[in-house]
Amino acid sequence: MALPRVSVCLLTYKRAQLLPETLDTLLAQEHTDFELIVNDDRSPDNTEEVCREYARRDSRIRYFKNPQNLRYANNQNAAIARASCEHVAIVHDADVYEPQLLTRWTQALIDHPSAALVFNQTKQLNAARQIVGEFSHPYPPLIAGRELLDQMLTREDSPIFGIVMVRRSRILEAGPFDPRMPTLADVDMWMRLLLRYDAAYVNESLYAIAARETGHHNSYENWNIRREHELIYELNWRRRFASDPIVGEQTRRKIANINYRQRAVALAACIKNRRWQAAKTGLNYILTEPPFGARLTPESVLTWPEVSRLALG
Repeated sequence: MALPRVSVCLLTYKRAQLLPETLDTLLAQEHTDFELIVNDDRSPDNTEEVCREYARRDSRIRYFKNPQNLRYANNQNAAIARASCEHVAIVHDADVYEPQLLTRWTQALIDHPSAALVFNQTKQLNAARQIVGEFSHPYPPLIAGRELLDQMLTREDSPIFGIVMVRRSRILEAGPFDPRMPTLADVDMWMRLLLRYDAAYVNESLYAIAARETGHHNSYENWNIRREHELIYELNWRRRFASDPIVGEQTRRKIANINYRQRAVALAACIKNRRWQAAKTGLNYILTEPPFGARLTPESVLTWPEVSRLALG
């Protein structure tokens, strides 16, 4: 049977130089029945020029430039609001995609109706665009959602990157990506989906993720990123164990220990690299912020109608 039409949401910001390689690998997919929504978060470089030239050559491309810079969380929301298909691939600029990506993802969701998302093994690129590593996991083709959620709540990193395929109906049901976490909202979303649904896993490296640029804001020096990370853990612990916090006490302690350890690692890195202002900020954060304490309620602070007004103007 033919695979269904897919929406591919490409999120981009200020990476015009690397964007052509990403676009070329997406347009070379084995599964050709898709719309490619390029959501530009108001890049100050020539991203628009690159995208409009590609759109002129391939009618599958729909290019949008946000009326204002929305940051990562709301850029994802804007792209999904513009998608027209149930199967939505979320992809990023600068990364390189294998031709079978959409085929494997779409087939996995068809094979596993209980899954809200699908992810896979991942290769890692260095600054010279060479493959230097791979992230793989011993997961079966279908993973019980709450089992994976419990794993994610007790580990320091996320096995699911921001590049996945989701069911649009499940995302709409869960609510938008949370703008309180403008950089890490994808991890929060995966946890929210896993609370209700399962996940599919493809045991293949289907894309290579680009190295972050020097000075990228998602680094140990940025203590706002640490705050986002800790907020994600806390909110999703509360969602997971809302009805029985006593059962979740062991997980709460593990989360607090993770937060203590990651704070110490970040502060040590600031000192080692003589980032004195970042070290000062981090020390103040450590002294004033509890590693696990009431911060915000788990309810979403944004609705899909609000996303549409924000994204579409």
